Amino acid sequence: MHITFFLNPFSGKAFYGFFSEERIKDILRKHLSRSHTFEIVSGVPPDLLQQKIREIAFVSDVIVIVGGDGTIKTFADFFIPLYDELKTKGKNIPFLIPIGAGSLNVVAKNIVKNQTPGTAPRIVCDIVNNFSSYSDVDPLYIRKVRPLKIEEEGFSPHFGFMFANGLIFSAMEYYYSKGFGPEKALSLMVKSILSIIFGGELSHILKRFIDCEVQIDDFTFPHKKVVSCIISVFRKMVLFTTPFTRNYQKDKFFVAVFADPHIKLALNFLWIALGKKVLEKSFNGVAQNVKMSFEGGYTLDGEVFKREKTTLKISLGPELLFLTNEKQKGSQ
Repeated sequence: MHITFFLNPFSGKAFYGFFSEERIKDILRKHLSRSHTFEIVSGVPPDLLQQKIREIAFVSDVIVIVGGDGTIKTFADFFIPLYDELKTKGKNIPFLIPIGAGSLNVVAKNIVKNQTPGTAPRIVCDIVNNFSSYSDVDPLYIRKVRPLKIEEEGFSPHFGFMFANGLIFSAMEYYYSKGFGPEKALSLMVKSILSIIFGGELSHILKRFIDCEVQIDDFTFPHKKVVSCIISVFRKMVLFTTPFTRNYQKDKFFVAVFADPHIKLALNFLWIALGKKVLEKSFNGVAQNVKMSFEGGYTLDGEVFKREKTTLKISLGPELLFLTNEKQKGSQ
């Protein structure tokens, strides 16, 4: 098989040398089976991304995406539209392996278990060395994930895995202004809760409701003022949080809408973050379609989309075929 490493050298851990081209090449030369070939594509300029992703999609059996959640999201935006052309020309849709080189790496950690900057390249070798060819890949090690499809009024459709607006969008804007890293995310989480309860530097941006109309399949959410809406393909999200109360259901995604007072949400944060409690004015469940019109912008996989007002529809896009290092049992 031919394996292409698609490396974002500006993602946090790659930038600091954990995923340098030299280090990846050294590990692959030592541990990748000689029956496989590899190449590394790194530092592609934004205006050439679409062309380069098309090129590697047509020559690769496996594409290893080395970057943060935003890198995987951007890759999917250009990769999924190639499906019809690949099939028409008799090409297989390449398998993907996400390697977390960003700050939080929610997608990568949900797909490839127990990866660290030190172990990740070797884990990739262990995964692909189990198979001699594309057709030889054991289906039990294929994780089929349908990303969120975002159809926003006035913009082209795009894809992602974790969506949020309201308080989380405001917090993400603040997070970007202070830099990146899981330790900063945890610090921000604690600071946000304390600011809501006791007041503080974040209270002016976090202690507010946004105007928001939400349609969840056939259910109209009754409250028009909300704190935040969260939609995700995965139950496990940032850091330790698993805020959804329902189990994974095929062809559905997780939805939570919070409309209770901020102080009440903050005092019950741990139970909500662990999916153990749903407050009176909140919703927590799964859906196939969500339509929303709301004040302000949103965040998708860590990327911030600034808007004055947003109207969009969220559904599920075509499957991405991820290779993983544990047998699948049918749950997200």
